[in-house]
Amino acid sequence: MADKTEVKQRRDELYRQRYEAVRAWIVKTRFRRACFTFVYKILPYFVFAGYAALLGVLFIRRDERLLRCIAVPLFMFATLSAARRLLDRPRPYERFDITPIFPKNKKGQSFPSRHTASAAVIAMTFLYVSVPLGAAYTVIALLIAASRAAGGVHFPRDVAAGFIYAVICGAALFIL
Repeated sequence: MADKTEVKQRRDELYRQRYEAVRAWIVKTRFRRACFTFVYKILPYFVFAGYAALLGVLFIRRDERLLRCIAVPLFMFATLSAARRLLDRPRPYERFDITPIFPKNKKGQSFPSRHTASAAVIAMTFLYVSVPLGAAYTVIALLIAASRAAGGVHFPRDVAAGFIYAVICGAALFIL
């Protein structure tokens, strides 16, 4: 049993060290911090505004894909939110003695990342309607995912699970 405890302590310390190294690199210069702030805080608004615009265009054009483009992301968001409440996993700053780049007061509900999943399912929605726009939004979704882990508000597994679940749900856009 002592071996498992030692392994866990080493793994936890390694996580803390890696997070602090990433955090230090990001906040070292004003430029890096500004870039990180843009990705972490501004890009999610861009994604959601783009999604609203896409739905507006589909509505105006009376496009038959509109219902799918609403239903699939809504289903993903609802089921993922329910899973987060049920699993109620701690966030990195709760589990370790770390300070997120942008401090949060939220407790639990770390797994899976809803920001990541939302951005990814919106990227899948764009991919369904326009491959070039979908590819661009996928890159943006990956940047948002990375920022959530680098910012200390989610573990890498949280963002990976959110992204994968969203892609699986988003694949329904193409199958239904």
